[in-house]
Amino acid sequence: MNPRERIMAALTWGWPDYVPWAVKPNHLPRGTWERVLRNMGLGLTIEQSVYRIEMHGVEVLERRAGNHVERTYRTPVGEVSEVVRINLPSEAGERGGSWKVKGLIDRPEDYDVLLYIIDHMVVKPDYEDFHVIDEELGVDGVVLTNVGYSPFMKLLVEYMGFRKLVVELNRRPGKVEEVLQALHRKTLEACRIVADSPARLVLVGDNIDENLVNPRFFEKYCLPYYREYTRILHSKGKVVGSHMDGRLRNLAELIAESGFDFIHGFTPPPTGNLSIRDARRLWDRDIAIWVNIPETLFYEEPEVIERSVRSFLRESAPGDGFMLGITETVPPRRRRIGYETVMRTVLKHGRLPVKL
Repeated sequence: MNPRERIMAALTWGWPDYVPWAVKPNHLPRGTWERVLRNMGLGLTIEQSVYRIEMHGVEVLERRAGNHVERTYRTPVGEVSEVVRINLPSEAGERGGSWKVKGLIDRPEDYDVLLYIIDHMVVKPDYEDFHVIDEELGVDGVVLTNVGYSPFMKLLVEYMGFRKLVVELNRRPGKVEEVLQALHRKTLEACRIVADSPARLVLVGDNIDENLVNPRFFEKYCLPYYREYTRILHSKGKVVGSHMDGRLRNLAELIAESGFDFIHGFTPPPTGNLSIRDARRLWDRDIAIWVNIPETLFYEEPEVIERSVRSFLRESAPGDGFMLGITETVPPRRRRIGYETVMRTVLKHGRLPVKL
């Protein structure tokens, strides 16, 4: 089997010859060593958007001061601003080198401006680049697309930050709910465009961790939205997952009700707190697991890496509905020895049915 066939089989409960092992292109610099690994079976996963968002009736102004950029959004109903810290270490190209330190919501009147901005976003299909990238990648891996953050996580990550969102949920829950519904309408537009796109694999955000999104928040502000998005995407034959790379033990039973076909970035203990074995037991054959091999593991010696990967494979037995990947930063000086160890371990112990 080629990498594309393996990955698709794993995420749709087929029967690949080996447990797939795949990375993003920015985790695998091009060159001789990279070609050797890919000839051994390492796959690539590329994420490409199939829509674009235009803002109408909004003027965007930027002011730079040292390592901070203040971005102001002017509208007919007022203005809001955010502050971004720039020139941060880029973590070997994995991260963007910036961080939002102030969100758009400061005052009660900011809600009306944010609602205007959201309502005047226009979501348009943009399929051409996906076709090109998918054709160029061929059988060497898969191209995914992303709907973007769900409304609650978009508020948390992009517009408010965790602390502000929790405060506002207590002070002005009606306003927060109004923004959530406006974001939901836009996400539904994006879902319909994605559903009609050439992409087969679709992600819905979301960087979930139970310490940020507790079970009460997850059940109220995530589950209903997930179910609606997956229903639209499934109607057009999409295989839908969500990026949940945090601690999930107390959310696992709720995740089982989400409608997702796979969980992307699943991080096992000790970095996460839900074992592969327990997740398999809870989710049965409803949700496939796309494991994130934790960044911390790559600082270990080869025998520790091999032992951990063997443990992942053992817990996945017989190995269907399961694949290995990396969604964190890989330290460049440890990349080669780590990747080669994972590759050898998969070839030695990852043939299906896994019998470790």
